[in-house]
Amino acid sequence: MRVFKSIMCIFLCALCLTLCCCGEKNQSLTREYTRSASVPVYDFFADEPQTPDNYQEFTSAYLDFASNLLKNAESDESCVLSPLSLYTVLSMTASGTSGKTLRELEKTLGQELRISEINTFIHYLNERVKVLNSEKGFVNSANSIWIRDNFSVKAQFLQTAVNYYDSEVFRTALNADEINGWIEDKTDGEIKDMLSELDNDTALVLVNALLFDDEWLTEYEESDIYDAGFRGTKGEELVSFMSSNEMFIESKDAKGMIKSYKNTPCKFVAILPDENISVDEYVESLSGSKLENLLGSANGINRCVAHLPQFDLRSKLSLNDTAKAMGIELMFTDEANFDGLTMSDGLKVTDILQESFVELNSKGTKAGSSTAIAVKPGSPNAPESDILSLVFDRPFVFMIVENESNLPLFIGTVKSIG
Repeated sequence: MRVFKSIMCIFLCALCLTLCCCGEKNQSLTREYTRSASVPVYDFFADEPQTPDNYQEFTSAYLDFASNLLKNAESDESCVLSPLSLYTVLSMTASGTSGKTLRELEKTLGQELRISEINTFIHYLNERVKVLNSEKGFVNSANSIWIRDNFSVKAQFLQTAVNYYDSEVFRTALNADEINGWIEDKTDGEIKDMLSELDNDTALVLVNALLFDDEWLTEYEESDIYDAGFRGTKGEELVSFMSSNEMFIESKDAKGMIKSYKNTPCKFVAILPDENISVDEYVESLSGSKLENLLGSANGINRCVAHLPQFDLRSKLSLNDTAKAMGIELMFTDEANFDGLTMSDGLKVTDILQESFVELNSKGTKAGSSTAIAVKPGSPNAPESDILSLVFDRPFVFMIVENESNLPLFIGTVKSIG
């Protein structure tokens, strides 16, 4: 049996208004929409691969988005979130908004960037992270749009979703079972029955499923594993630690380690705040530039003996207040403007939920996340070594990061192990 590292994230966005239901069949409209020839095709294996113009502006904005997501979604418990999944569906949604609603989403997603640029950049990022996909390791992002039978959606909105998000499109009676079936298929059966039901006034559902599966480049040996205490928010716990020689990163208030994956252009990052700084205080101080500088401190030379605990954490968070704190407010109100999506009035977001899990052990990691938006009317002893010993025996931040621009696909905190 192959040991693997798997991350999954589901993000659901349901745009709802009062409608009469009709029809029973799930009719795929995917064949009616194909990617336009004007959408860039990237050669990532060229001698000098090209990135889109102004891509650095996007990476800065994305890092701000990721740090703000963690900062504003923080809870008393450990948590795991997917900035990429949330960013993807919010960007798809933004393509259907206009006026102040669009400006608000653009500012949160891209600062000064316009939605046309954001679409291009997120398309590039999703293409980039899957460039080395194989049976041994992959990053897959799948999108779909589910439209109630008698709800009219503008063709340009659907064309944009296909062009930049490779979205499937379905016209349907819109019930939870069919969407759950799609989610189960795209997550290799790992997430089942995510939606219990959909309100009768749900008009549209947008879905992203993000699946990451890979092994450690260097697996831990049995001799690298030992039991010791983790000083978490629930008191000291006896847990299994894993020791290995890894790349070292640091800033003025934190130190960290980077461990590579074997087959995908991604890496695992763990960040330990200094002893006099709590993980909550550290997360509150995070910004995109702070993350960028910390990750950029890796030089390939500085190493550490990293002692990382095995952990299994699950979290379920409402992100309504998180989104509002990040600057997205109008789409939750009667003032929401979805003129770019439909001629109908009265659409607004009512709920954003995310349920996630992550399991990290000596062979790899398995993790997943489900997010739904509804829119309606003692310390271990280090082995002897000449290099720094970094012991993650108290609360810390972790990330799954793509290698090219150090953009987090997943981010979270470990505050306790049990």
